[in-house]
Amino acid sequence: MGETVAAPVRRVRTQDQAAAVVGRIGAAQVQLGRLKASLDVAVAQANLAFETAAAPLRTAIAADTELLRGYFDANRSTLLTGGKKSVALSTGMIGVKKTASKLVVADVDALLKRLEEDRKLRRFIRTKSEVDRAALLAEPKVAVTIDGVSIEGGDDAFFVKPLMVGTT
Repeated sequence: MGETVAAPVRRVRTQDQAAAVVGRIGAAQVQLGRLKASLDVAVAQANLAFETAAAPLRTAIAADTELLRGYFDANRSTLLTGGKKSVALSTGMIGVKKTASKLVVADVDALLKRLEEDRKLRRFIRTKSEVDRAALLAEPKVAVTIDGVSIEGGDDAFFVKPLMVGTT
């Protein structure tokens, strides 16, 4: 990986010079690919090391949490007096908290139909209006006549695509 990048040409004046510049770009892209692959391997190794070290800790935390849950459930009435939801211990707290409510709908289409049929329940239907950007782009001549609408881009963009030789 100790390859060096050749000094850049100040101006490309010939097709041969252009080919050489494209070749340098390709070589640099190959080096970037190798660096990225090396990074990916290092990240994967670090993740594996972390997960290996974390697994027994997670298991111990889960087991100890269950031990505390058993104690808490057995002694809840004496631990939570006066409307309290938690108990302060010398090393931390244990307690209960309300979980977020979650709506479960078995058949969304059937529910929507029922809500639409009952005038009193229509308030539970959300109607969303939004601009159809694809339709505007499909008719750009009409779209640009609308106040506040402009279309940007659509121009030729320069690109360089080197032949990827020696990527392995």
